[in-house]
Formats: sequence, structure tokens, C-alpha cells
Amino acid sequence: MTACVYSLAPDSLHIDPRRRLSWPSAEEERGRSMDSRFPGMPLVVVDSQRRVIWGECRLEYLLQQQVDCVPVLEVDLPPLECLFLGFNLLQMVFTANLYEKLYFAALALEQARPEEIRRRTGLDIPLNPSLIAQLPVLLSGDFTFLLREGRLALPAARELAALPAEARRPLVELITDVHFTASQGLKLISMTREIMARDGCGMVEVLTRAGIDSACRTQRPAEAVLERLEAERFPMVAAEEKAWRRQVERLQLPPHIRVRHAPFFEPPGVEVNLHLADLDELHRLLLRLGRDGKDPGGRGDG
Repeated sequence: MTACVYSLAPDSLHIDPRRRLSWPSAEEERGRSMDSRFPGMPLVVVDSQRRVIWGECRLEYLLQQQVDCVPVLEVDLPPLECLFLGFNLLQMVFTANLYEKLYFAALALEQARPEEIRRRTGLDIPLNPSLIAQLPVLLSGDFTFLLREGRLALPAARELAALPAEARRPLVELITDVHFTASQGLKLISMTREIMARDGCGMVEVLTRAGIDSACRTQRPAEAVLERLEAERFPMVAAEEKAWRRQVERLQLPPHIRVRHAPFFEPPGVEVNLHLADLDELHRLLLRLGRDGKDPGGRGDG
């Protein structure tokens, strides 16, 4: 590889939109942040045709600043090598988000096998046939914002991509408006898919029946949405849960006592958890419950 450093007019450099690798989230200011990290370094890398390999955000920032010249590193490499170089620089200098990883994978797979891509970049997504088949959907407009902003982990994104477009878009809107954790997002998609399959209805009907609009206006919307969907998924259990909570509230238990039932109330029974100061307090409690006064340590001083 041959490389040279030049100072070039910014309008002489070209960003190929299709081969662009850097798609930062709304919170990342990549172009501005590099000044303090790499002072005096050529922070735009181009090929022999002066097409940007890495540093698109930096070049766009400098264009906004109306600078006269840009220090660039020009390398003479074949297109696939340029692609690997650009992505490796992206991973080294920044943290590539999920959209960037998937977009790079789609470009690299046009010229390289999955094994070579993983070996030369350390890409941490499984380039198996099922994921490769989903890449066109995952890189579509429905997913761009969610993947760039970290709103979806890959397992949840793949579950969402498996839905028909008309079922997917209401969930895309919901996940855009409400922040779910990775596990919550996966649970959201799995539950709605299950309810749709069980009832033979559409996604909009599932969300409407569960009252998701009002859940989104609560103080903890992610938890409220999942709770409403859980009730829609298991209506009989939800009714029993509601009756259980009323009974527990009527008991007016002190703060150090917690009770819970088995999942789905099967098998029947109640689990009681106590938080006590020490074994002496436990001993006194056992006495009040009618025990014979002998504690676990054998002290029979009742």
C-alpha cells in the first residue's frame, strides 16, 4: 500500500452515499470531536480517486466551517481493501452502532465471504444465511433510526423484521416513542406476535385492545406497555393477579414482609419473605407464632 498526505480543497473530495460507512446517532458529534483527540492529524482518508474511505462526518463538519483546505491521507488500495480499512478505522476511533455494522456487512458481502469479513474486522454479528436474508429489511427505513440510536438490539430487530410490514410499522412507531431496554424490546415483540397468532388479528388491534396509547402517557411507559400486553396475553391470570393485589393491600403488611404467589398461581400457595434485623428477632417471631420456644440454635429460653 502506498500512502501520501495532502492538503486539498474540500469540494475536490467526494462522498459516495452508497459506500458511506459512518451513520452516527443523533447524539454523536463525530466531526467536531476529533480535533481534541487527534490534533494535527489528517482525519479524512481517501482513495486515489479522492473518494472518502473514512472521515465523512469530519469532511461534512469542515465544509460547514467553510475551510479552504482539508488535510487528507490518500491511499492506493482496491475497493474491498478500502472498505475494510474504513470500517476498521470506524471501530477503532468510534463505537460502530448496529446500523453501521449491518450496513458494512451488506457492502462487504458483495465481494467477500462471511469468514473473511469476521477475520479481518472482528465483526461481532452472526453472518449466517438467515441474517443475511434479513439485511434488506433491517437496512430499510423502518429500522434506520432505531438501530442507529440503539433502540433495538439485534435479536429484537430480527424478530421485528420477521413481521409483515403492516404489522411491523405500529411497533416501530411505539419503540420510537418509548425507550425499551434490550430485553423489554424483545419481550414486546414476542408478546405481540403471540397475541396476533392466537387471536388472528392485526397489530393495531392488539395494541388498541391493550390500551397502549394510555400506557405511553404513564410515568414508566415501557413497564406499563408490557404490563398491559401481559394482561392481554393471559387475561384470566391478569384477573387473578388483580384480585390477588387487592387481597394483599387489605392485609396492610408492614414494609419488612413481602408475599408472592407462584407463576400463574400454579402450584397454589404463598411465599412469604421477611427482612429481620437478626436471629433474635426471628426467635421472637417464632414464639409469637406458637412455636415451642426452641430456636434453630437449640436455645430453649422461651
